[in-house]
Amino acid sequence: MNNYKFFFKTFFLCYSLVFSMIPDKRIVAEWEPALGTMIRWPLGIPYDLVVELANDEKLYVLVENNSQENQARNSFDSWGVNLENLVFIYTSTYSHWTRDHGPQFLIGENHWEVVNQQFNGYPVESGCEVVQEYCSDSMILYDCAGTEFCNNQPEYASEGYDCYVNNESCQDFNNDGIIVDWIGDGYCDDGNWGLDFMCDQYSWDCADCGGEVSDENGYCDDSLMLGSRLEAYERLSLNVRGWEEDDDTNIDFADQLNWDVLDIPIYWTGGNFMTDGYGAGFSTKLMINENNMSEQDFSNVVNEYLSLNTYYILDNPNEESIQHIDCLAKLVSPEKIIIKQVPESSPEYDCIEEFADSFYEMNTFYDRPYEIHRLFCPEINGGSWETNPVAAYTNSLILNDKVLVPQYGIPEDGQAMQTYQSAMPGYEIIGFNGSVASPWFSEDALHCRAMGIFDPNMMHISHKSIRSNEIVDNSSIVIIAEVVDYGNYPIESVFLNWKYSAEDGPFSQIQLNIEYDNVYYADFPGLSSNSEVDYYVSALNVNGDIISHPNTGWHVFRTLDVILGDINQDTLINVQDVVLVVSLVLSNNYNITADFNFDEVIDVLDVVQIINIILN
Repeated sequence: MNNYKFFFKTFFLCYSLVFSMIPDKRIVAEWEPALGTMIRWPLGIPYDLVVELANDEKLYVLVENNSQENQARNSFDSWGVNLENLVFIYTSTYSHWTRDHGPQFLIGENHWEVVNQQFNGYPVESGCEVVQEYCSDSMILYDCAGTEFCNNQPEYASEGYDCYVNNESCQDFNNDGIIVDWIGDGYCDDGNWGLDFMCDQYSWDCADCGGEVSDENGYCDDSLMLGSRLEAYERLSLNVRGWEEDDDTNIDFADQLNWDVLDIPIYWTGGNFMTDGYGAGFSTKLMINENNMSEQDFSNVVNEYLSLNTYYILDNPNEESIQHIDCLAKLVSPEKIIIKQVPESSPEYDCIEEFADSFYEMNTFYDRPYEIHRLFCPEINGGSWETNPVAAYTNSLILNDKVLVPQYGIPEDGQAMQTYQSAMPGYEIIGFNGSVASPWFSEDALHCRAMGIFDPNMMHISHKSIRSNEIVDNSSIVIIAEVVDYGNYPIESVFLNWKYSAEDGPFSQIQLNIEYDNVYYADFPGLSSNSEVDYYVSALNVNGDIISHPNTGWHVFRTLDVILGDINQDTLINVQDVVLVVSLVLSNNYNITADFNFDEVIDVLDVVQIINIILN
């Protein structure tokens, strides 16, 4: 090995040991090896998704009693679900959102705990300050209490309302053939819904609050009873029978699998949390607000209990919602993230862009910027309780070698699938439409209703992947990987598997050498210039178990369009190049392909380096 390569090997090995050692304890990330998925019966997901979840992995189904298990079994059998992969967990549940009240996992060598967090349901919080649409003077009105409102911008417009008040300026704005307003719709507008129409000016809300109809202004003849606002209001309320019934899910689950439980003294809703698997956590501000804690106090708790030593709290980017981060972004690897992008016409566009910009300012576990992919999420007809609803494509589920993505039956579905395929080459990307009974919404889709259950005996590889912009020499690309077997089996071998992207395969293999403890090292072979390369690192233990990095698929990088030392660009480094380097020294000229020590000077040291390359 020449001095040049030795320098790079030593530098990258030391850098790896200093900056990227696997933490002793860490919360498992979603893309790691999973035993299966947790759902709840009665279902909140379509039957074809149930079939897929049970095809290759275990499906842990929460039921309250034997009767529910029998109901589930009979339905699953009729749908063609693989019954051999079913595991029923007896526990009390109130909701089907297992992502939110289900288990996270704390792993370490000889350590495995099921996290039992507190669950607080779905508090709604404001965030993005939206500039209200312009309201023409003819549409500005005042209610009985003097509150100004824009008549043609009613709340619950998605439920058919054209105006607050059906006066001479109101029209069938939504083109559904009827004009619907708030007055006389069956709901008492005495201020509880934000406006007060309990006065003679507005016909006393056409007796919606009780009493006799008084219709001097003619507002009560053409009213329509909708019953939609009440449903929306109840959806957001904390019901009397409720969320505390989901609180024992993780304890009952862990008891049945004989796993230890870690109780933590905070609300920690799973849909508002994501992790890189190396001690970094991400949530919106709603997380600390519902705990009534300062950001520092919250960070101290999650660091103490969960080994989350870096916790990013992001501003709530939605105008009003449950502000769950899994409807906004998705980490798909320790260094790669998909972030939603909404139409420029959306009132939340600027806030979502500020949210996305926050990630450009962060560094990964390997001390470099995240690779960010944007995912366009168009406007949809969401739930009646949702504000500014868009498709929740980031609300997908990674399950070993598959990514399950919510679909909305719109043209943009295909674009979303392509974004995932580009960000996660080698994964199987599968789309699922919501069911009629349980459609996907903007704040509630596939990921919300399923929770990954991970393997306590998994193997794990930490590897700082090769990035094209970090390559300085095609002939000195270094592969470093740290390998841990949580099942305590010795590692038998670690391999670099690679090929040029233009080739069909197979992947060539190079065995890595152990350098320090469980850190392995190898040089990439000499590569052609300006070529795209696919590669992954794999490890085999003595039990025959295999793990890869990435867990599925491969990394991709492009080599430099020049080869250091190939002065005449014939893809060879030989005596002709030595002559050219000497000529550069004598003429005091510069060529980047001859500057081996990157000091911007071509001198005798560079001549020595190229001779060493040829001799070695």
